[in-house]
Amino acid sequence: MSPRYLIQGALVLIALCILLSGCARKPIVRPDVPQPQMAAPYPPGMVGEQDLQVVQTNLKTLYFEFDKYTLTPESFAALQYDAEVLNRAPQLRVVAEGHCDERGTSEYNLALGERRARAVVEQLAALGVAPARLSTVSYGSELPADPAHNEQAWAKNRRVYLRVVR
Repeated sequence: MSPRYLIQGALVLIALCILLSGCARKPIVRPDVPQPQMAAPYPPGMVGEQDLQVVQTNLKTLYFEFDKYTLTPESFAALQYDAEVLNRAPQLRVVAEGHCDERGTSEYNLALGERRARAVVEQLAALGVAPARLSTVSYGSELPADPAHNEQAWAKNRRVYLRVVR
């Protein structure tokens, strides 16, 4: 094989690597959406009972689109913040509670709530939270945040709430 073909092949390989490295999916951050504060409210270390409340208060609720269990860019940004808070309190466990709006059957909503909770747990694990600290539960549409029957209420009910437990 001639050196010319080796050089051409190497150049094609380098160009392909550069092209593919630019294709990594990155979360979209819209300037019109407020971004969560990234600094945790307390230093890492032991968390007492009072600090447990601080951790719970600082965790963000994650919202989903209708009939979806993928994180929106806003929810992903909030989840990154939640992961930072949880990584500063490594002795605490978290239950991801999946919820849905009232549309759909009870069985369907329970399954969708579970898929939402699992999606959050998988992302938290990818962000460094130990999987042994994470569990899921689905409430489907049984515990609405807003009992009204309109789009605004339904948007509030399509969520995953992170509950801190010892």
